[in-house]
Amino acid sequence: MMAVRQQLRTLFAYIAPILLGLVVGVAGLAPWVVMAPLNARIRPDIPWAAAATLLYLILYLAWLNGAGPPRRWKAARHYRLRLWRQGSAGWSKEGIGVTLSLMGAIGMLTIIWIIVGAPERPPDLSPYPTTAYLVSVVVMTALVAGVTEEAAYRGYMQRGLERFGGGIAITVSALVFALAHGVHGFQTLVLLGPGIFFAGLVYGALARHTGSILPGMLMHFLGDLAFIYFGLLGGDWRLLIVS
Repeated sequence: MMAVRQQLRTLFAYIAPILLGLVVGVAGLAPWVVMAPLNARIRPDIPWAAAATLLYLILYLAWLNGAGPPRRWKAARHYRLRLWRQGSAGWSKEGIGVTLSLMGAIGMLTIIWIIVGAPERPPDLSPYPTTAYLVSVVVMTALVAGVTEEAAYRGYMQRGLERFGGGIAITVSALVFALAHGVHGFQTLVLLGPGIFFAGLVYGALARHTGSILPGMLMHFLGDLAFIYFGLLGGDWRLLIVS
């Protein structure tokens, strides 16, 4: 009986950070997912959904980092987010080369992602009624994904799993990160899943090496923005102009 209880505790110790990370991710994405379509129907000439989402992201990150109630969870929230850690080896003279190499690897993966995942023709942009709204969707979609997914997977999820070892934490969080992209369809998961998993490994290694998810957030945002512009839109800025 004791052995069964111990196994259940170990299983829960694995599952709890995964579920917590997924909750953090959903809570971060939900406001933009809900407000962006509303903005297309209500005052699309003013990108109010982007402004509201940006404010929400700032407050949400602050809370995840330990601000606000409940104060008894402040230290735990700050620890799990891993927004920034001063004195990390990743920013030393010896570690900066590894940091830049990991960021360069993410850049190369982004280029491959653009080449492999780009559709044959640009998507239908008729639901986007104004230029202001269309530009806000492009920028905020990349920003929300970059900030929220790094906080969820490389912050709360990976940090919680690191009690079992850094390699296990990076691998499991990268696997869940890849599987979560199945919401875009099975074909997307099959086509891009292996690359997303490998990218998750690199993002995880970057967060652990630097002690911060900020470099990953920056690279994730720029990578998603590049994919939207060069991959989905074919690098044609004129598609962003609604006459």
